[in-house]
Amino acid sequence: MADMVFGKQVRGVKHDVDRYGRIVGIVYVGDICVNEELVRNGFAWVYRRYCNIQVCEDWLALESQARAGNVGLWSHRNPVPPWQFKRHKRSVK
Repeated sequence: MADMVFGKQVRGVKHDVDRYGRIVGIVYVGDICVNEELVRNGFAWVYRRYCNIQVCEDWLALESQARAGNVGLWSHRNPVPPWQFKRHKRSVK
């Protein structure tokens, strides 16, 4: 992914602002959707609870393909979604 974006001009398209004031959006390098490439290569999860734009269906299919191909994080035996990791981390404190 670093090769895809490092030193290049990126463009962000804002879709929402989360409850913490962070911008939620899609990042492009030229015509390439970085979000999609992260999911395709098994480097990101699709957050089903909040991904509510039309492209999410495509990303879910890409996530399934990455999972089936044991690509990226899916090559690990029991990958833990970030939202579960954070929830567990908070409960341990």
